[in-house]
Amino acid sequence: MTSVISQVTTSSSEKPIDREKICPLLLRIFPANGRHNAMSEYNRGTTPTNELQIYTWMDCSLRELTALIKDVNTDARVRGTNFEFAIVSPDPRTPRFILREIGNTTSGLRGVDDNKTLSSCKYVVGDYIDVAITLPRMQRGGRDRGGPEFGSGYRSRGRDFNGTPGGRRFGRSPDRYRDRD
Repeated sequence: MTSVISQVTTSSSEKPIDREKICPLLLRIFPANGRHNAMSEYNRGTTPTNELQIYTWMDCSLRELTALIKDVNTDARVRGTNFEFAIVSPDPRTPRFILREIGNTTSGLRGVDDNKTLSSCKYVVGDYIDVAITLPRMQRGGRDRGGPEFGSGYRSRGRDFNGTPGGRRFGRSPDRYRDRD
């Protein structure tokens, strides 16, 4: 009989930072709706235009960053909004940047990445944080609030294609059912 050993380790070696005595760092965050920013936007000394600057510490968690982003972006306050975090850092071998995903959080729900800190994700001062914000109606499998989506079984609920009751594709022709002389 074999026993299962957990591979999950907790990092208790991190010392808590005294936020009263330690100076915060400038964290440059670049949020985008539905996707990460294109890597070409970080090349040649340029950055995406949608920049959010936050002063924080290395023990800042992804949950704290989510709350700070939601303070600025009112659309992201909807329950179920997904925040995918990535570190954008210069590649030491080539003159370009690389994107490394570090975790995701969901607004209104607890997740496994909520307590990840910048230091535990190997953030280096000068790196950027790229955040893909996906609203619930934009996520895969989600339904847009604008109406029924294709293949949603709309006709099977006894409705016509134009939304009128009856379940018929075309209306009845008045001549068709009239008694003929």
